[in-house]
Amino acid sequence: MKTIDIKYGTLNGAFLAGCYSTGECEEYRVEEESELDILGYKLIPSYEFPDVRRKEFPSVKVYKNGNIRSILLNESASITTKIGVFDVEKITFYEDGHFNRLFLLDGKLSGYWSEDDEYNLAKIYKFNFEFACFEAKAISLHFYKTEELKSITLWPKERVKLNLGEYNIIGRIGFSLYKSGKLKSCEPFRVETINTPIGKIEAYDINAIGIHGDKNSLDFYENGKIKSLITSTNTITVQKLEGDTIIHSPRKVRIYSNSEVMDTITLALEFKEGKVIIDNKYEYDIQGNKFEIKKFGEKLLTLNGDLIK
Repeated sequence: MKTIDIKYGTLNGAFLAGCYSTGECEEYRVEEESELDILGYKLIPSYEFPDVRRKEFPSVKVYKNGNIRSILLNESASITTKIGVFDVEKITFYEDGHFNRLFLLDGKLSGYWSEDDEYNLAKIYKFNFEFACFEAKAISLHFYKTEELKSITLWPKERVKLNLGEYNIIGRIGFSLYKSGKLKSCEPFRVETINTPIGKIEAYDINAIGIHGDKNSLDFYENGKIKSLITSTNTITVQKLEGDTIIHSPRKVRIYSNSEVMDTITLALEFKEGKVIIDNKYEYDIQGNKFEIKKFGEKLLTLNGDLIK
């Protein structure tokens, strides 16, 4: 162990923990108190022996050019953003030095430290957007390089009400925003009936994992019109101008060949320039074709996209 000078200060009791394949330094472990000056903040990288909840990742990571990539903090630090002040335990950065993500907590889930343990440590913050005002516990905040909030990731137990024109959506997992502050995408907690250019469709992704709020199953254009959605409960029948009838549907499949447990393969729709695109593959003009929306399971269906004879 030794002192290592980087762009932001001196790392005490440190050693190089990894390099890029091209030879540049990538990550450092730190075992003595050090102070780095980053964006005007005095930040102390994690140096104490990890306890039951703290991760053992390298304290500091840098890009090939030496600019800070991420820092694990020894103790939470207060960071000021355009939407408020937050206590954070980990920060990632864009290569040009701006904040990328703020992790309000960064505990390690294990047999000794549960999600509930970590959730109980989380602070409640008040958020105020054009489409929602609420208090909730957030896992992380993602920012554009220009410092506007890009997305927020919520704890799994959290539910928030999002008001968008005709819709009052109960959201889960998180949501993303345009730079203007308009809602870009969200993850409905329950089935939401959405008016689309081809009819009313029930938006809900039964398979939503909830890793982060960057990308979600219900997307809007900046003007508030529906851009895309995932449905677990509707089939789409397309009656083409030429006379053909095509059915697109969610499907139930067995997870294992000898198992009774069924999994749902959902249906994805995107509305773009007078067209509807289904499952990123099947494209139909909205004008000239006829669309019928039905509940999944109403009648015997062919495989997704098969032609009805």
